[in-house]
Amino acid sequence: MLHGSQKAEEGTIMQRESSAKLKRKRHNKESVCTPLPSPPALLKTANDTLISDFDILSIYSDISKLNAIEEHLNLLYRPFTCFVKSRCNYKLFELECLLSNTRYEPHKHPALFVRHTNPSCSLRVYDNGNICSQGHSYDGAALGAQCFMNTMEQLGYSPMFYHPKFNVVNATFCMPFGINLENFNGEYSGDCLYNPETHPYLIYKMPESNIKVAIFPVGYVYVMLCSNPRCTQKVISNILPLLYRHRNVELELMSKRERELSSGDINFKLLWENEFQKAYQDTLKYLKPQEQQGQQQLDLKL
Repeated sequence: MLHGSQKAEEGTIMQRESSAKLKRKRHNKESVCTPLPSPPALLKTANDTLISDFDILSIYSDISKLNAIEEHLNLLYRPFTCFVKSRCNYKLFELECLLSNTRYEPHKHPALFVRHTNPSCSLRVYDNGNICSQGHSYDGAALGAQCFMNTMEQLGYSPMFYHPKFNVVNATFCMPFGINLENFNGEYSGDCLYNPETHPYLIYKMPESNIKVAIFPVGYVYVMLCSNPRCTQKVISNILPLLYRHRNVELELMSKRERELSSGDINFKLLWENEFQKAYQDTLKYLKPQEQQGQQQLDLKL
């Protein structure tokens, strides 16, 4: 009797264990076969970083979105640079010893690096007298070079602030779609220069200013002749809605890789940047502080 009851209890325990194993297998199978819910919109945003119509039309209204949108547009700002030929030969080793905030490493670079705090700018000085100054604006870069020359006069040199030149391109970016230049020119013909037979781009002149924007049909854009970073951002915020309204639907379906290939490599982009530099570098004029005061007084009289 005891032996039979033990067998019955063992059989009951085995049945319970087998049923428990079966339940675990079914649960594991269901967990493997049934996918977890995932928000497709979030995955799509993480991979492609889509921009909505509202984001395009109000790019600078919400500062929290600025970095993401600028990264998506491949927006690159250029420093404001002034090139000056001082017509004077410098002894760079001596200048490094006499001046503060300088660095001269001829085995790495042939120029003497100088940092100015007022105005805030950085300079590269070459022994043949060429000076390259980069600042937060055209006036700041030119004033930095002029302050350096004033210091050189105190050290016995005779530099000349001769024919300063400035970089023309202030920023570049690429829209995630192509631009219909014919429609754009049709609506803003009074402010556009467009001749597709000779040039593959359109030049749009911002109203009431000398600022120009070069627009390529693939969506690549050059912003030129701005005086300071705030001006550059304002121009971009004004031109984006116009570009969005005249987007080319046929090119809008292109992938990001196809748009990058169609916009050209870095050599192609630098080639056009050099062309714009040659075409518009003489339109930027620098007035010395005394000349600026005279011009302001003349404007007041008028």
